[in-house]
Amino acid sequence: MKFKRILCLAAALCLLWSIAIADGQYNGGALVNIYEKAVMPYNWTTQEPKETANVKYLLDGNRSTGFRHVCWDALAKDEIPEITYYFSGSTIKDIWIRNGWESSRYPYTAHARISVIRVVVWVGEQSYGSYRYDLEDTNDPYVYTPDMYDGYQRLSLPKKFENVTQVDIYIKGWAYTGDTYPYVSYMSDMIFLPDTLSNLYGNWIFDGGTPYVPTPTATPMPTWAPYPTWAPAPTATPQPVITEAPYNGLYVTTNQRLATRSGPGTTYTESGSYYQAGTRVKALTAAYDDRNGIWWIQVELSYAGELRRVYTGVKRLNMQAGDVPVEEVQTSAVLTRSVYAYWGPGYGYAMYKNAISAGTSGTVYAWENAYAQFEYYDTEAGHTRRVWVPSGALEAGNG
Repeated sequence: MKFKRILCLAAALCLLWSIAIADGQYNGGALVNIYEKAVMPYNWTTQEPKETANVKYLLDGNRSTGFRHVCWDALAKDEIPEITYYFSGSTIKDIWIRNGWESSRYPYTAHARISVIRVVVWVGEQSYGSYRYDLEDTNDPYVYTPDMYDGYQRLSLPKKFENVTQVDIYIKGWAYTGDTYPYVSYMSDMIFLPDTLSNLYGNWIFDGGTPYVPTPTATPMPTWAPYPTWAPAPTATPQPVITEAPYNGLYVTTNQRLATRSGPGTTYTESGSYYQAGTRVKALTAAYDDRNGIWWIQVELSYAGELRRVYTGVKRLNMQAGDVPVEEVQTSAVLTRSVYAYWGPGYGYAMYKNAISAGTSGTVYAWENAYAQFEYYDTEAGHTRRVWVPSGALEAGNG
């Protein structure tokens, strides 16, 4: 009987240990609570007013609460921030995010996780950015590096900004769809820090050595989150990528009907003719056609209720080629699986009817919204074709 009591006591201690780690309270004597160093906004607004009340859950340091956002393509493609935070002249260097609903296994996998965020920082009337961040699909609380800590991913700003008055957060991609709610994304926490973790705490927090700092009093869990605690298995340390956001385009008018191709030249597949003179379209990039000695412009337009990106000669638009960025080759790549291609970077664009086979090789000209602009030779059409495919389906080459 005494032996059984000892076993029960040991089991209870193990359970308490697991819960403490899952709640971000302790890990080998090294875990600190980065929430205590956070720079707090004094107010915030959201693009969707019904989401405003949930922003406070992003700022409580509690992984059981958070911010829900319905992932509509129309919202991701506009230039209105999903969240705008207001600060009183604060200093901000890093933004840390717990991506996904981290309270337990079911809500994490049931809801979508965000894959792309853009950030604009305001100092007075001057804006900086936008800065693009590709988020990892992980909530691993066991990894402690300068870029991952207690389930948070680091979004490192290119410099330390002082006298910050506003930060705009744009949700631009959700490659990690939910099992139950495919297009309802979730973030558990977002923290603004005035410096890097090593400057705030010292490098010892990454190798263990100083007792943890207790978590603050948690905001009560909302009624829509009654799920049990789950401690996920360790995964590889994520490496967030920071690049400039894709160019957002320039609205111009047509001066004639648009004859178009899928790429910048007559060797590319035809993409149809659209509109009449005086129609407003969005110009995105320019590419020079050596064969014909002309500039082509990549434009975005709407056809039959769906968006399309196509190329047309600059002469058909009231603009100059120098008004938009010039395209550059990014890399060579091979499709690792068969995929359906789109006329633009995401589900909001028209989809091609035929899939592209695994093993197809080509060239990438742009990355956007977890998609890649992929150029390959279409043997059936007998022409080169440019399409957009999920970036996760490509294996980059050395070119």
